[in-house]
Amino acid sequence: MPQLTISSNAGIVRRGLERLRAALPTISRKRLYDATVEIRDRMSVEGTPPRYPIHWDSDLQRRAFFRSKGFGGGIPTARTGKYAGAWKVERADNGYTVMNKTPGAKFIGGSASGANQSQIHQGRWRLFRDQADLVRRSLPKLVRDNLREFMKRVFAPTHTMGR
Repeated sequence: MPQLTISSNAGIVRRGLERLRAALPTISRKRLYDATVEIRDRMSVEGTPPRYPIHWDSDLQRRAFFRSKGFGGGIPTARTGKYAGAWKVERADNGYTVMNKTPGAKFIGGSASGANQSQIHQGRWRLFRDQADLVRRSLPKLVRDNLREFMKRVFAPTHTMGR
């Protein structure tokens, strides 16, 4: 005798939503971590070589460069890779922080607000604010995609119809 029983899936939905509620902090933290790692990786790219003549921010900057023998790096200044390699991600109270503690880093990549990048580095080194904005704009889509994937797993059919 053919027979079909249809019943409410309210229990499955409730359990799925409970699992989602428990997983949301983990999903959010993972997305934030991935975003700060992407910003770090974008900022770790070396800039292009300088263009000549150098467009100093001021005559004072030019004189200081030569008086300090390339701000201590020698003239001509040889790249050490310290700036590109100093980008770090650290855990913060409600997420993560991406930073570069290299002296003068704000003059190479600018600050989070986009200020302080020296004319010498503009167009050659990535601006911190621009890279953060690019990644930040992609966050809502990444979170949606993560949630969609989670929901597929949670609400995946647990049974199949027999013959």
